[in-house]
Amino acid sequence: MKNNRRPGELTHIADVLSGIVKSVRRESHTELDRIRDTWNRVVDSVISDNTRPAALKNDILLVHVASSTLTHQLRFLTPAIIEQINRVMGEGRIAQIKYKIGRIDHRDTR
Repeated sequence: MKNNRRPGELTHIADVLSGIVKSVRRESHTELDRIRDTWNRVVDSVISDNTRPAALKNDILLVHVASSTLTHQLRFLTPAIIEQINRVMGEGRIAQIKYKIGRIDHRDTR
């Protein structure tokens, strides 16, 4: 964040917080984007169209799923999915996947 202020000029707190949030989010979003790309290659298109990796906290991946039926199917596939994601992201990166029924929004997919 560049300092284009004159000496003695105040900075609005929103500008300070915006800079901090951008610097903190950048790495985690990049990693989540890589996981989303890997997810879309690992699972078949029907699953990919109805799921969305939504958040990553430590070694737990949260995936939004369109239906409880699909959640049930994914529970059987979870060990293989974790293994394949870890091949790309690094061994032990994902230890657990939690599924939550929710809205699937693919608009911001890269």
